[in-house]
Amino acid sequence: MRNAIQYYYKIFPTNIHQINNIYKFKINEIKYILYPCDRSDYEIKEIYDLQIYLAYIGIYCHKIILNVNNEISTRINNLKYVLLEVNIDNRKINIKDIEYLSNIVVNPQKYSNIKRKNWSELWIKKIDYLEYQINQFGKKNKKIRESADYYIGIVENCIALINNNLERKTRIGITHDRINMNYTTEEFYNPINFIIDNRIRDISEYFKSYIYKEIDITQELNNYITSNNLNHDEIELLFIRILYPSIYIDKCDAILNKIENEDQLSEIIKKVVIIEKNIKKIYHQLMQNYKLPDIEWLKKTWKIIPR
Repeated sequence: MRNAIQYYYKIFPTNIHQINNIYKFKINEIKYILYPCDRSDYEIKEIYDLQIYLAYIGIYCHKIILNVNNEISTRINNLKYVLLEVNIDNRKINIKDIEYLSNIVVNPQKYSNIKRKNWSELWIKKIDYLEYQINQFGKKNKKIRESADYYIGIVENCIALINNNLERKTRIGITHDRINMNYTTEEFYNPINFIIDNRIRDISEYFKSYIYKEIDITQELNNYITSNNLNHDEIELLFIRILYPSIYIDKCDAILNKIENEDQLSEIIKKVVIIEKNIKKIYHQLMQNYKLPDIEWLKKTWKIIPR
């Protein structure tokens, strides 16, 4: 890989640290990452333009370095890579990081390829795929088969709540497909991970990861709503996104695609009661100050799924 970096970028690293297909090195105390990228060329072009815009307004993320042909990405050993100059020390992200990026005003029309659109349609596709896999290959994945009905029911609830108001007044910001409480600044400020979506996307996933670790975040959630002046529609979407069981759905997807072992689903399933309890606590607390949709199952006793 050293020869490829020298050839395509005319820089000359000595010590390269490899983690899977990610290559890290320093030159004159400047940190670089050669990062694999499976996004389309259209997406990469918009990401590059977005990074240029952010630098122009004084918002700094990792800088994309063009290769000797002035191309954004470089194909090396049949993989597409982007070279990044890292401008931020690596640490775990916090709420301030999320506020920093998600509140940046962007024009979504300029970034149509990296903008996430209808959550409802995406979620419908997710559960249709999960149900198809269970019907076709359910015997191979016992834990998924026994637990899926419960989580599909929650997803259907979330879809109905989204569809109740498709014309919400919300702000668009810079977000990511998935983040969690252990996400690092190296990942967070990597523009290759950027998407354009509702500004509450990242904070919802961040808070959700605390719930799954059985950590109370009700006070932090209230503080975030107040300090970021969320409107009614954004508060409703924030809760719907917390309710949506993305951690379970993502895990099933990884198992069905043979990326992970089905046993890793057990940790999520065994916490179902405490997760419901924490979500119910958040729901009732938010209802004290804000108008949320009436969700009957959150007012009833816990639904226990098979173990």
